[in-house]
Amino acid sequence: MAAHLRRLEDRLGRTQRAVEELRELLDPGAERTVTLEVLPPQRVLAVSLDVSEGAGLDWYGAAMRDLDAAAGHRPVLPPGGRYAHELFTEGHGHATVYLPAETPLSGAPAAVREVDLPSRTAAVATHSGPHDDLDLTYGAVGSFAARHGLRAQNLVEEVYLVGPRDTAQPERWRTLVAWLTVPDHS
Repeated sequence: MAAHLRRLEDRLGRTQRAVEELRELLDPGAERTVTLEVLPPQRVLAVSLDVSEGAGLDWYGAAMRDLDAAAGHRPVLPPGGRYAHELFTEGHGHATVYLPAETPLSGAPAAVREVDLPSRTAAVATHSGPHDDLDLTYGAVGSFAARHGLRAQNLVEEVYLVGPRDTAQPERWRTLVAWLTVPDHS
């Protein structure tokens, strides 16, 4: 009976979160702030890989372990990632997980390489809280891009300003979500 009660409580919690997300979508006052920004060029340590369908998130943890090993004990800026749209829409695709840091220490894992991220224009919003409803922030950023006639690259970028590496309290997490756009050279 105790296990059945836990399952019902879990199901109730998921239902309550879904109701809150739907209310937020219906409430125009809950709209997330989205701006068009130019993200500065940046040198990062990166691990790039093709994520297969059904891979879960183990690939992200493995990439971060390699990046942490390469960075050593030197201070670094918040980690991030650049992800092909297919990773979200089809469950598989290309990912580059990065950590802004100086050049890697000798003996860094083979998967880690230095990458120069170019200056890039993006529709940007900061998601507050756990990642359970990160899709709502993606929706707001995508809607902004569509309303403003921005052509999207097949790439999104996330920067984990405050995340699980910083605090065990998901309500304190802050994730920058950037919908990278194609530069207008007209």
